[in-house]
Amino acid sequence: MSLQNFEKAREAMVVSQLQPSGVVDEKVNSAYLSIPREMFVSEALRGVSYLDDDLPVGEGRFLLEPLILAKMVQDANLEKTSKVLDVAGGTGYSAAILSQLVGEVYALDPSDKLLHAARLNWEKLGLTNISAVLGRAQDGYVKAAKYDAIFINGAVAEPPKELIGQLALHGKLYCVLVKDGDTTGEITRYSVSDSGSLLQFALGDAATAYVPGLMPQGKFEFQK
Repeated sequence: MSLQNFEKAREAMVVSQLQPSGVVDEKVNSAYLSIPREMFVSEALRGVSYLDDDLPVGEGRFLLEPLILAKMVQDANLEKTSKVLDVAGGTGYSAAILSQLVGEVYALDPSDKLLHAARLNWEKLGLTNISAVLGRAQDGYVKAAKYDAIFINGAVAEPPKELIGQLALHGKLYCVLVKDGDTTGEITRYSVSDSGSLLQFALGDAATAYVPGLMPQGKFEFQK
């Protein structure tokens, strides 16, 4: 597929997938138009890189489907002064999207190989406000906390308490909550009230694979 065709496919993703599903924020749409998703997958998958689906990137990992991430990002109402933690983003597409909207992105991933690929992708695009962090998803990244928003690129079995504890005042954590035994879950926003209570809000149904370290106990991985 030519560069021009990729650009047309990217525009079609925004116009035909994101906008009809309620993702109408101009800044979010602009971020999706500016980042070439085909760069973040293998050569064999570039032709299908704009399908609204998870895409495998190796090691049993995937890029989260565009619409799920877009719903999270739009709801977060990010600013250029925001600092965010992007968890399990694989080859770096989600962090690249977020880099267009915020001041600082910390991209945490448990795979050194995928994180290396992500760094190369960010360098090619000239993105300088992303910091790569190697570590377990369930641990977050305490050193740079507190975060205005945390995005988990996949499903979790229960609210990740360690990560929620790394939110700034009025910060928000986003994930797909898929309870043990279910095949479909909900895009979920977590926040902490002024009184310290955990608040939960559903943004819509979604199906995706569990993030390593955040799956039900005794299970390895849920395949979409």
